[in-house]
Amino acid sequence: MWAPSDSAKVVKYREGVGCVGGGLFMALVGSCALYLALNPEEAVRSPASVAAVIGWAMTLFVFVPGVLMILVGLVMLARPERVHLDDRGIWLRDNGKFDLIAWTEIRALHGRLPQPKAKDDPNSSPVAAALLFQPVDSGFLSRHPVLADPENPEVPRLKLPHKTAVQRLTRAIGETRPDLIP
Repeated sequence: MWAPSDSAKVVKYREGVGCVGGGLFMALVGSCALYLALNPEEAVRSPASVAAVIGWAMTLFVFVPGVLMILVGLVMLARPERVHLDDRGIWLRDNGKFDLIAWTEIRALHGRLPQPKAKDDPNSSPVAAALLFQPVDSGFLSRHPVLADPENPEVPRLKLPHKTAVQRLTRAIGETRPDLIP
């Protein structure tokens, strides 16, 4: 009973691509520092002992975190997030359990695409990709706390990693319940 039906549409998305990319960059810079540490007399014309110390320090503070970022990103990439849509509602997986957001609890839905920080306004902040909910009643967030936004607690939202995930999820909801998408 508390699982999506077998005929449910499944929208998958992955997180961790940016973590892997940043880790690769840090590992590349750190490997250059490792070369400096191992071959200080070939790499620079300054005293070899100074170059070796700088190389080992850079290796420790750049290469090692870069490799750790790659490992964390690969673990995140290996486990895709899934949102199930069926005739009862939207099924979100939270801590190994399914949470049903029934269609009767939602007045409207719309996708919010990510936007960068405004260049001319120093107080602006970037807008993250999300699926925004307009609930029917005020008790919606108490029933679905995973949708609470710490920055704007009045607007329930499902945070998504990128624009493509927003578009795919919005399209799938539009095919299942076109009356909820304005």
